[in-house]
Amino acid sequence: ADQVRRDAWVHTYAGSVGDMAGGQAGSSQYLGLVLDSEESKNIAVVHKTNQGYSGKDLWKLKQEKPELFGQAANFGGAGAGLPVGKRPPQGFQESYDLPGFFYNPDRATYWHQASGQLYCRDPTNGELIEMHKGEDISSTLSIRGDATACVASGGKASRHVVISDLHRAAASMKLDFSHHDIPAAMFAVYDAHVGGSAVAEAAAKGLHGRLLPRLAQHRGRWQNDRLERVMVESIEHLAREIGSDGNVGIAAALLLGGRLTLACTCGAVCVLFGSDAMADGSADNLDVVSAGPVPEAHCVVLEDSHLGALLTVDSVCKAGLTPERLRTLARSHVAAERPRAACITVLEAARKDGAETPLVAAALRLSWAQRQDLEVPTPKRLRVETLMKVRCRHILLKHSASQEPAGERSSSRKKATRSQSEAEIKLLGMLWELALGGASAFTTQCRAVSECDTALRGGDLAGDLGWLDRDEKKNRKVPGPVVRAAFMLNVGQLSDIVASERGVHLLLRTA
Repeated sequence: ADQVRRDAWVHTYAGSVGDMAGGQAGSSQYLGLVLDSEESKNIAVVHKTNQGYSGKDLWKLKQEKPELFGQAANFGGAGAGLPVGKRPPQGFQESYDLPGFFYNPDRATYWHQASGQLYCRDPTNGELIEMHKGEDISSTLSIRGDATACVASGGKASRHVVISDLHRAAASMKLDFSHHDIPAAMFAVYDAHVGGSAVAEAAAKGLHGRLLPRLAQHRGRWQNDRLERVMVESIEHLAREIGSDGNVGIAAALLLGGRLTLACTCGAVCVLFGSDAMADGSADNLDVVSAGPVPEAHCVVLEDSHLGALLTVDSVCKAGLTPERLRTLARSHVAAERPRAACITVLEAARKDGAETPLVAAALRLSWAQRQDLEVPTPKRLRVETLMKVRCRHILLKHSASQEPAGERSSSRKKATRSQSEAEIKLLGMLWELALGGASAFTTQCRAVSECDTALRGGDLAGDLGWLDRDEKKNRKVPGPVVRAAFMLNVGQLSDIVASERGVHLLLRTA
Protein backbone atom coordinates (compact mmCIF):
# COMPACT_ATOMS: atom_id res chain seq x y z
CA ALA A 1 0.00 0.00 0.00
CA ASP A 2 2.89 2.36 0.82
CA GLN A 3 4.40 1.62 -2.60
CA VAL A 4 1.08 2.42 -4.34
CA ARG A 5 0.80 5.72 -2.48
CA ARG A 6 4.43 6.63 -3.32
CA ASP A 7 3.91 5.86 -7.06
CA ALA A 8 0.74 7.95 -7.10
CA TRP A 9 2.66 10.84 -5.49
CA VAL A 10 5.39 10.59 -8.16
CA HIS A 11 2.72 10.73 -10.89
CA THR A 12 1.08 13.78 -9.34
CA TYR A 13 4.41 15.54 -8.77
CA ALA A 14 5.44 14.98 -12.39
CA GLY A 15 2.26 16.78 -13.42
CA SER A 16 3.12 19.73 -11.17
CA VAL A 17 6.57 20.02 -12.78
CA GLY A 18 4.89 20.19 -16.19
CA ASP A 19 2.55 22.92 -14.91
CA MET A 20 5.51 24.95 -13.69
CA ALA A 21 7.18 24.60 -17.09
CA GLY A 22 4.04 26.06 -18.64
CA GLY A 23 4.38 29.17 -16.48
CA GLN A 24 2.09 28.22 -13.55
CA ALA A 25 3.26 28.30 -9.95
CA GLY A 26 3.95 24.90 -8.37
CA SER A 27 1.80 23.73 -5.47
CA SER A 28 3.24 24.53 -2.04
CA GLN A 29 1.87 21.31 -0.54
CA TYR A 30 4.89 19.38 -1.81
CA LEU A 31 7.55 21.73 -0.40
CA GLY A 32 9.76 20.18 2.26
CA LEU A 33 8.79 16.57 1.55
CA VAL A 34 11.51 13.93 1.63
CA LEU A 35 11.89 12.09 -1.67
CA ASP A 36 12.68 8.50 -0.79
CA SER A 37 12.61 6.78 -4.22
CA GLU A 38 15.24 6.90 -6.97
CA GLU A 39 12.64 8.10 -9.47
CA SER A 40 11.56 10.89 -7.15
CA LYS A 41 15.17 12.02 -6.78
CA ASN A 42 15.54 12.15 -10.56
CA ILE A 43 12.43 14.33 -10.83
CA ALA A 44 13.77 16.59 -8.09
CA VAL A 45 17.00 17.02 -10.04
CA VAL A 46 15.04 18.04 -13.12
CA HIS A 47 12.89 20.41 -11.06
CA LYS A 48 15.97 22.06 -9.54
CA THR A 49 17.73 22.29 -12.91
CA ASN A 50 14.80 24.10 -14.50
CA GLN A 51 13.86 26.51 -11.75
CA GLY A 52 13.26 29.96 -13.23
CA TYR A 53 13.35 28.73 -16.84
CA SER A 54 10.65 28.42 -19.50
CA GLY A 55 9.21 25.09 -20.65
CA LYS A 56 11.49 25.06 -23.69
CA ASP A 57 14.53 24.05 -21.67
CA LEU A 58 12.49 21.36 -19.92
CA TRP A 59 11.27 19.63 -23.05
CA LYS A 60 14.73 19.84 -24.57
CA LEU A 61 16.19 18.22 -21.47
CA LYS A 62 13.51 15.49 -21.63
CA GLN A 63 14.46 14.81 -25.24
CA GLU A 64 18.22 14.76 -24.66
CA LYS A 65 18.23 13.03 -21.22
CA PRO A 66 15.01 11.05 -20.79
CA GLU A 67 16.67 8.89 -18.14
CA LEU A 68 16.35 11.79 -15.68
CA PHE A 69 12.58 11.55 -15.88
CA GLY A 70 12.12 7.79 -15.72
CA GLN A 71 8.64 6.54 -16.49
CA ALA A 72 7.06 9.85 -15.47
CA ALA A 73 8.20 11.52 -18.73
CA ASN A 74 5.62 9.69 -20.79
CA PHE A 75 2.63 9.57 -18.40
CA GLY A 76 -0.42 10.72 -20.32
CA GLY A 77 1.60 11.66 -23.45
CA ALA A 78 1.99 10.16 -26.90
CA GLY A 79 3.31 6.60 -26.67
CA ALA A 80 2.36 6.18 -23.00
CA GLY A 81 2.67 2.55 -22.00
CA LEU A 82 4.89 1.63 -24.94
CA PRO A 83 8.28 -0.07 -24.44
CA VAL A 84 11.13 2.39 -24.01
CA GLY A 85 12.58 1.74 -27.48
CA LYS A 86 9.24 2.40 -29.17
CA ARG A 87 8.36 5.69 -27.49
CA PRO A 88 8.39 8.78 -29.73
CA PRO A 89 10.76 11.67 -29.03
CA GLN A 90 9.42 14.54 -26.94
CA GLY A 91 6.97 16.77 -28.79
CA PHE A 92 5.69 14.12 -31.22
CA GLN A 93 2.00 13.21 -31.41
CA GLU A 94 0.40 10.19 -33.01
CA SER A 95 -0.33 10.78 -36.71
CA TYR A 96 -3.81 9.45 -37.48
CA ASP A 97 -3.46 9.82 -41.27
CA LEU A 98 -0.14 7.87 -41.29
CA PRO A 99 -0.34 4.70 -39.17
CA GLY A 100 2.93 3.92 -37.44
CA PHE A 101 4.12 7.56 -37.56
CA PHE A 102 4.21 10.33 -34.95
CA TYR A 103 4.26 14.02 -35.92
CA ASN A 104 5.93 17.11 -34.44
CA PRO A 105 4.03 20.18 -35.70
CA ASP A 106 6.66 22.66 -34.48
CA ARG A 107 9.39 21.00 -36.53
CA ALA A 108 7.15 19.67 -39.35
CA THR A 109 8.83 16.31 -38.79
CA TYR A 110 7.55 12.73 -38.68
CA TRP A 111 8.99 9.90 -36.58
CA HIS A 112 8.59 6.32 -37.82
CA GLN A 113 8.02 4.04 -34.85
CA ALA A 114 9.23 0.80 -36.45
CA SER A 115 12.56 2.16 -37.74
CA GLY A 116 13.11 5.18 -35.49
CA GLN A 117 13.87 7.29 -38.61
CA LEU A 118 12.81 10.92 -39.04
CA TYR A 119 10.85 11.98 -42.11
CA CYS A 120 9.60 15.25 -43.61
CA ARG A 121 7.51 16.39 -46.57
CA ASP A 122 9.10 17.25 -49.90
CA PRO A 123 8.17 20.94 -50.39
CA THR A 124 7.67 20.47 -54.13
CA ASN A 125 5.25 17.52 -54.17
CA GLY A 126 4.30 16.82 -50.55
CA GLU A 127 5.71 13.30 -50.57
CA LEU A 128 7.10 11.85 -47.36
CA ILE A 129 10.90 11.58 -47.55
CA GLU A 130 13.56 10.46 -45.12
CA MET A 131 15.41 13.35 -43.52
CA HIS A 132 19.09 13.56 -44.37
CA LYS A 133 21.94 14.31 -41.98
CA GLY A 134 24.76 16.19 -43.64
CA GLU A 135 28.21 14.60 -43.67
CA ASP A 136 31.34 16.43 -42.55
CA ILE A 137 34.13 15.69 -45.04
CA SER A 138 36.30 18.66 -44.05
CA SER A 139 39.08 16.26 -43.02
CA THR A 140 39.19 15.13 -46.66
CA LEU A 141 38.34 18.32 -48.57
CA SER A 142 38.90 21.95 -47.66
CA ILE A 143 38.29 25.05 -49.76
CA ARG A 144 39.87 28.46 -49.93
CA GLY A 145 38.83 31.29 -52.22
CA ASP A 146 39.25 34.98 -52.92
CA ALA A 147 38.24 37.61 -55.45
CA THR A 148 39.25 41.01 -56.76
CA ALA A 149 37.90 43.72 -59.06
CA CYS A 150 39.09 46.59 -61.25
CA VAL A 151 36.99 49.75 -60.92
CA ALA A 152 36.29 51.92 -63.99
CA SER A 153 37.60 55.48 -64.06
CA GLY A 154 34.11 56.87 -63.46
CA GLY A 155 33.64 54.77 -60.33
CA LYS A 156 31.55 52.06 -61.99
CA ALA A 157 32.29 48.82 -60.14
CA SER A 158 31.48 45.16 -60.44
CA ARG A 159 31.03 43.19 -57.22
CA HIS A 160 32.06 39.91 -55.67
CA VAL A 161 30.92 37.89 -52.66
CA VAL A 162 32.79 35.10 -50.84
CA ILE A 163 30.93 33.15 -48.12
CA SER A 164 33.34 30.56 -46.75
CA ASP A 165 30.89 28.97 -44.27
CA LEU A 166 27.28 28.64 -45.42
CA HIS A 167 26.29 26.81 -42.24
CA ARG A 168 27.20 29.87 -40.20
CA ALA A 169 25.48 32.17 -42.69
CA ALA A 170 22.33 30.04 -42.55
CA ALA A 171 22.37 30.06 -38.74
CA SER A 172 22.48 33.88 -38.78
CA MET A 173 19.30 33.75 -40.89
CA LYS A 174 17.74 31.23 -38.45
CA LEU A 175 17.72 28.51 -41.10
CA ASP A 176 18.28 24.80 -40.51
CA PHE A 177 21.22 23.71 -42.67
CA SER A 178 22.07 20.44 -40.88
CA HIS A 179 21.01 18.34 -43.89
CA HIS A 180 23.80 19.79 -46.04
CA ASP A 181 27.36 18.50 -46.07
CA ILE A 182 30.45 20.27 -44.76
CA PRO A 183 32.36 22.17 -46.14
CA ALA A 184 29.72 24.48 -47.60
CA ALA A 185 30.68 27.73 -49.33
CA MET A 186 29.56 30.15 -52.03
CA PHE A 187 31.56 32.34 -54.40
CA ALA A 188 30.03 34.77 -56.90
CA VAL A 189 30.91 37.72 -59.15
CA TYR A 190 28.43 40.31 -60.44
CA ASP A 191 28.95 42.21 -63.69
CA ALA A 192 28.32 45.98 -63.63
CA HIS A 193 28.31 46.02 -67.46
CA VAL A 194 24.89 44.36 -67.24
CA GLY A 195 22.47 46.84 -65.71
CA GLY A 196 25.06 49.09 -64.09
CA SER A 197 26.68 49.34 -60.67
CA ALA A 198 23.38 49.54 -58.79
CA VAL A 199 22.16 46.24 -60.26
CA ALA A 200 25.49 44.53 -59.52
CA GLU A 201 25.42 45.76 -55.93
CA ALA A 202 21.79 44.71 -55.41
CA ALA A 203 22.56 41.28 -56.86
CA ALA A 204 25.62 40.89 -54.61
CA LYS A 205 23.52 41.67 -51.56
CA GLY A 206 20.58 39.52 -52.63
CA LEU A 207 21.63 36.22 -54.22
CA HIS A 208 22.55 34.34 -51.05
CA GLY A 209 19.39 35.69 -49.43
CA ARG A 210 17.34 33.96 -52.15
CA LEU A 211 19.47 30.83 -52.33
CA LEU A 212 19.91 29.82 -48.69
CA PRO A 213 16.18 29.64 -47.78
CA ARG A 214 15.63 27.39 -50.81
CA LEU A 215 18.51 25.16 -49.75
CA ALA A 216 17.11 24.98 -46.21
CA GLN A 217 13.56 24.15 -47.31
CA HIS A 218 14.20 20.63 -48.58
CA ARG A 219 15.60 18.56 -45.69
CA GLY A 220 16.06 15.30 -47.56
CA ARG A 221 18.99 14.16 -49.69
CA TRP A 222 19.70 16.59 -52.52
CA GLN A 223 20.13 15.26 -56.05
CA ASN A 224 22.35 17.03 -58.57
CA ASP A 225 19.49 18.19 -60.79
CA ARG A 226 17.72 19.70 -57.79
CA LEU A 227 20.81 21.76 -56.93
CA GLU A 228 21.00 22.99 -60.52
CA ARG A 229 17.31 23.89 -60.53
CA VAL A 230 17.53 25.82 -57.24
CA MET A 231 20.52 27.83 -58.48
CA VAL A 232 18.63 28.78 -61.64
CA GLU A 233 15.44 29.65 -59.74
CA SER A 234 17.35 31.81 -57.24
CA ILE A 235 19.06 33.82 -59.98
CA GLU A 236 15.81 34.28 -61.94
CA HIS A 237 13.94 35.33 -58.79
CA LEU A 238 16.69 37.81 -57.94
CA ALA A 239 16.67 39.32 -61.44
CA ARG A 240 12.90 39.88 -61.31
CA GLU A 241 13.04 41.30 -57.79
CA ILE A 242 15.70 43.93 -58.43
CA GLY A 243 13.88 45.12 -61.55
CA SER A 244 16.63 44.50 -64.06
CA ASP A 245 14.28 43.20 -66.79
CA GLY A 246 15.62 39.71 -66.19
CA ASN A 247 19.19 40.77 -66.95
CA VAL A 248 21.84 40.31 -64.30
CA GLY A 249 25.40 39.21 -65.01
CA ILE A 250 26.42 36.52 -62.52
CA ALA A 251 28.94 33.70 -62.25
CA ALA A 252 28.50 31.66 -59.08
CA ALA A 253 29.90 28.52 -57.48
CA LEU A 254 28.14 26.62 -54.69
CA LEU A 255 30.12 23.98 -52.80
CA LEU A 256 28.20 21.47 -50.64
CA GLY A 257 30.50 18.73 -49.45
CA GLY A 258 31.91 16.89 -52.45
CA ARG A 259 29.70 18.59 -55.04
CA LEU A 260 30.26 21.88 -56.84
CA THR A 261 27.39 23.60 -58.65
CA LEU A 262 28.40 26.26 -61.19
CA ALA A 263 25.94 28.76 -62.66
CA CYS A 264 26.20 31.86 -64.82
CA THR A 265 24.26 34.35 -66.97
CA CYS A 266 24.83 37.07 -69.58
CA GLY A 267 28.20 35.95 -70.92
CA ALA A 268 29.82 35.22 -67.58
CA VAL A 269 31.89 32.04 -67.33
CA CYS A 270 32.81 29.40 -64.75
CA VAL A 271 35.80 27.15 -65.48
CA LEU A 272 36.69 24.10 -63.41
CA PHE A 273 40.15 22.59 -63.83
CA GLY A 274 42.36 19.80 -62.62
CA SER A 275 45.94 19.83 -61.45
CA ASP A 276 47.40 18.53 -64.72
CA ALA A 277 48.42 21.52 -66.81
CA MET A 278 48.86 19.34 -69.93
CA ALA A 279 45.33 17.89 -69.81
CA ASP A 280 43.18 20.68 -71.26
CA GLY A 281 40.82 18.11 -72.74
CA SER A 282 40.56 15.98 -69.61
CA ALA A 283 37.37 15.12 -67.74
CA ASP A 284 38.55 17.35 -64.86
CA ASN A 285 37.89 20.45 -66.96
CA LEU A 286 34.42 21.93 -67.30
CA ASP A 287 33.19 25.18 -68.85
CA VAL A 288 29.83 26.67 -67.92
CA VAL A 289 28.96 29.64 -70.15
CA SER A 290 25.69 31.49 -70.70
CA ALA A 291 25.37 33.73 -73.74
CA GLY A 292 22.09 35.33 -72.64
CA PRO A 293 20.00 36.14 -69.56
CA VAL A 294 18.77 32.56 -69.07
CA PRO A 295 20.98 30.98 -66.37
CA GLU A 296 23.05 27.91 -67.16
CA ALA A 297 23.91 25.56 -64.29
CA HIS A 298 25.86 22.35 -63.90
CA CYS A 299 26.55 20.24 -60.79
CA VAL A 300 29.81 18.28 -60.60
CA VAL A 301 30.74 15.47 -58.25
CA LEU A 302 34.30 16.40 -57.33
CA GLU A 303 37.29 14.07 -57.49
CA ASP A 304 40.64 14.50 -55.78
CA SER A 305 42.12 15.36 -59.18
CA HIS A 306 40.12 18.63 -59.26
CA LEU A 307 42.30 21.59 -58.32
CA GLY A 308 40.05 24.66 -58.43
CA ALA A 309 37.77 26.94 -60.39
CA LEU A 310 37.70 30.48 -61.77
CA LEU A 311 34.68 32.75 -62.17
CA THR A 312 34.69 35.88 -64.30
CA VAL A 313 32.49 38.09 -66.47
CA ASP A 314 31.69 38.68 -70.13
CA SER A 315 34.08 41.60 -70.72
CA VAL A 316 37.04 39.38 -69.76
CA CYS A 317 35.98 36.73 -72.26
CA LYS A 318 35.38 39.31 -75.00
CA ALA A 319 39.02 40.41 -74.65
CA GLY A 320 39.98 37.02 -76.06
CA LEU A 321 40.54 35.05 -72.87
CA THR A 322 39.14 31.63 -73.73
CA PRO A 323 38.39 29.07 -71.00
CA GLU A 324 41.65 27.28 -71.89
CA ARG A 325 43.65 30.48 -71.44
CA LEU A 326 41.87 31.30 -68.20
CA ARG A 327 42.94 27.93 -66.85
CA THR A 328 46.52 28.49 -67.95
CA LEU A 329 46.67 31.90 -66.26
CA ALA A 330 45.07 30.80 -63.02
CA ARG A 331 46.31 27.25 -62.45
CA SER A 332 49.85 27.90 -61.13
CA HIS A 333 48.69 30.49 -58.58
CA VAL A 334 45.75 28.35 -57.47
CA ALA A 335 48.07 25.36 -57.07
CA ALA A 336 50.30 27.50 -54.84
CA GLU A 337 47.24 28.38 -52.71
CA ARG A 338 47.14 31.96 -53.96
CA PRO A 339 43.62 32.41 -55.42
CA ARG A 340 43.70 36.21 -55.21
CA ALA A 341 46.91 36.30 -57.20
CA ALA A 342 45.18 34.10 -59.80
CA CYS A 343 42.36 36.65 -60.10
CA ILE A 344 44.77 39.58 -60.42
CA THR A 345 46.70 37.71 -63.14
CA VAL A 346 43.53 37.08 -65.15
CA LEU A 347 42.26 40.67 -64.89
CA GLU A 348 45.64 42.16 -65.78
CA ALA A 349 45.85 39.93 -68.87
CA ALA A 350 42.34 41.00 -69.87
CA ARG A 351 43.22 44.70 -69.47
CA LYS A 352 46.32 44.30 -71.60
CA ASP A 353 44.17 42.64 -74.28
CA GLY A 354 41.76 45.58 -74.32
CA ALA A 355 39.03 44.56 -71.85
CA GLU A 356 36.87 47.44 -70.74
CA THR A 357 36.66 48.07 -66.99
CA PRO A 358 35.05 47.41 -64.60
CA LEU A 359 36.29 43.82 -64.32
CA VAL A 360 35.94 41.18 -61.63
CA ALA A 361 37.08 37.59 -61.00
CA ALA A 362 36.96 35.01 -58.21
CA ALA A 363 39.03 31.86 -57.78
CA LEU A 364 38.80 28.91 -55.43
CA ARG A 365 41.27 26.25 -54.40
CA LEU A 366 40.22 22.69 -53.56
CA SER A 367 42.63 21.01 -51.15
CA TRP A 368 42.45 17.24 -50.72
CA ALA A 369 43.92 15.17 -47.91
CA GLN A 370 46.23 12.39 -49.00
CA ARG A 371 44.46 9.06 -49.18
CA GLN A 372 46.60 7.58 -46.42
CA ASP A 373 45.78 10.60 -44.22
CA LEU A 374 41.99 10.54 -44.49
CA GLU A 375 41.47 9.52 -40.85
CA VAL A 376 44.32 11.51 -39.28
CA PRO A 377 45.25 15.01 -40.56
CA THR A 378 48.87 15.52 -41.54
CA PRO A 379 51.02 16.78 -38.64
CA LYS A 380 51.95 19.87 -40.62
CA ARG A 381 48.36 20.99 -41.14
CA LEU A 382 47.40 20.08 -37.59
CA ARG A 383 50.20 22.23 -36.24
CA VAL A 384 49.09 25.26 -38.27
CA GLU A 385 45.50 24.89 -37.05
CA THR A 386 46.34 24.54 -33.35
CA LEU A 387 49.07 27.19 -32.88
CA MET A 388 48.08 30.21 -30.83
CA LYS A 389 50.95 32.46 -31.97
CA VAL A 390 52.93 32.89 -35.19
CA ARG A 391 55.52 35.38 -36.38
CA CYS A 392 55.53 37.06 -39.79
CA ARG A 393 57.22 39.69 -41.89
CA HIS A 394 55.34 41.71 -44.47
CA ILE A 395 55.71 43.98 -47.46
CA LEU A 396 53.06 46.73 -47.59
CA LEU A 397 52.01 48.83 -50.55
CA LYS A 398 49.50 51.57 -49.87
CA HIS A 399 46.92 52.95 -52.28
CA SER A 400 44.62 55.95 -52.46
CA ALA A 401 41.98 54.34 -50.23
CA SER A 402 44.41 53.13 -47.54
CA GLN A 403 43.77 54.13 -43.93
CA GLU A 404 46.23 54.61 -41.11
CA PRO A 405 45.61 52.73 -37.84
CA ALA A 406 43.59 54.68 -35.28
CA GLY A 407 45.83 56.83 -33.08
CA GLU A 408 48.90 56.43 -35.29
CA ARG A 409 50.56 59.41 -36.92
CA SER A 410 51.06 59.30 -40.66
CA SER A 411 54.62 58.61 -41.73
CA SER A 412 56.69 61.14 -43.59
CA ARG A 413 55.83 59.44 -46.88
CA LYS A 414 53.41 61.20 -49.17
CA LYS A 415 49.91 59.80 -49.42
CA ALA A 416 49.74 57.10 -52.08
CA THR A 417 47.94 58.00 -55.31
CA ARG A 418 47.96 54.58 -56.97
CA SER A 419 44.75 52.56 -57.10
CA GLN A 420 44.34 49.29 -55.25
CA SER A 421 44.53 47.39 -58.56
CA GLU A 422 47.84 49.08 -59.37
CA ALA A 423 49.24 48.17 -55.95
CA GLU A 424 48.17 44.55 -56.37
CA ILE A 425 49.73 44.33 -59.83
CA LYS A 426 53.03 45.68 -58.45
CA LEU A 427 53.08 43.00 -55.75
CA LEU A 428 52.11 40.37 -58.32
CA GLY A 429 55.20 41.31 -60.33
CA MET A 430 57.53 40.34 -57.50
CA LEU A 431 55.56 37.33 -56.27
CA TRP A 432 57.42 34.55 -58.08
CA GLU A 433 60.82 36.11 -57.32
CA LEU A 434 59.96 36.11 -53.63
CA ALA A 435 58.55 32.58 -53.75
CA LEU A 436 61.76 31.25 -55.26
CA GLY A 437 64.25 33.55 -53.50
CA GLY A 438 63.28 32.85 -49.90
CA ALA A 439 64.06 35.09 -46.93
CA SER A 440 66.98 36.97 -48.51
CA ALA A 441 64.90 38.02 -51.52
CA PHE A 442 62.10 39.06 -49.18
CA THR A 443 64.50 41.24 -47.16
CA THR A 444 65.79 42.96 -50.31
CA GLN A 445 62.32 43.71 -51.70
CA CYS A 446 60.96 44.75 -48.31
CA ARG A 447 63.64 47.42 -47.88
CA ALA A 448 63.22 48.56 -51.48
CA VAL A 449 59.42 48.91 -51.81
CA SER A 450 57.57 48.37 -48.52
CA GLU A 451 55.72 51.43 -47.26
CA CYS A 452 55.56 50.33 -43.63
CA ASP A 453 57.97 51.65 -41.00
CA THR A 454 58.84 48.03 -40.12
CA ALA A 455 60.89 47.94 -43.36
CA LEU A 456 63.54 50.04 -41.58
CA ARG A 457 64.36 47.29 -39.08
CA GLY A 458 67.80 45.77 -39.42
CA GLY A 459 68.85 42.46 -40.90
CA ASP A 460 66.26 39.74 -41.28
CA LEU A 461 63.83 41.73 -39.12
CA ALA A 462 62.94 44.01 -42.03
CA GLY A 463 59.15 44.03 -42.22
CA ASP A 464 58.79 42.06 -38.95
CA LEU A 465 55.32 42.26 -37.39
CA GLY A 466 56.34 40.46 -34.21
CA TRP A 467 54.35 37.65 -32.62
CA LEU A 468 50.71 37.57 -33.70
CA ASP A 469 48.01 36.07 -31.52
CA ARG A 470 45.18 33.97 -32.94
CA ASP A 471 42.81 36.32 -31.09
CA GLU A 472 42.74 39.25 -33.50
CA LYS A 473 41.84 41.72 -30.75
CA LYS A 474 45.23 41.17 -29.09
CA ASN A 475 47.23 42.25 -32.15
CA ARG A 476 47.62 45.98 -31.82
CA LYS A 477 47.68 47.83 -35.16
CA VAL A 478 47.83 44.64 -37.25
CA PRO A 479 44.72 44.30 -39.46
CA GLY A 480 42.50 41.25 -39.09
CA PRO A 481 42.95 40.01 -42.68
CA VAL A 482 46.73 39.98 -42.15
CA VAL A 483 46.40 37.96 -38.94
CA ARG A 484 44.05 35.43 -40.55
CA ALA A 485 46.37 35.02 -43.53
CA ALA A 486 49.38 34.55 -41.21
CA PHE A 487 47.75 31.62 -39.43
CA MET A 488 47.13 29.86 -42.73
CA LEU A 489 50.86 29.70 -43.50
CA ASN A 490 53.54 27.20 -42.62
CA VAL A 491 56.99 28.38 -41.56
CA GLY A 492 58.86 29.72 -44.59
CA GLN A 493 55.72 29.93 -46.73
CA LEU A 494 54.85 33.04 -48.74
CA SER A 495 51.27 34.22 -48.60
CA ASP A 496 48.77 35.18 -51.24
CA ILE A 497 48.29 38.91 -51.83
CA VAL A 498 46.30 40.15 -48.83
CA ALA A 499 44.09 43.25 -48.88
CA SER A 500 43.37 45.22 -45.69
CA GLU A 501 42.36 48.75 -44.76
CA ARG A 502 46.06 49.69 -44.66
CA GLY A 503 46.81 48.54 -48.22
CA VAL A 504 47.93 45.31 -49.86
CA HIS A 505 50.44 42.93 -48.27
CA LEU A 506 52.68 39.96 -48.90
CA LEU A 507 53.55 37.90 -45.82
CA LEU A 508 56.40 35.54 -45.03
CA ARG A 509 55.96 33.41 -41.94
CA THR A 510 59.17 33.13 -39.95
CA ALA A 511 58.12 31.22 -36.80
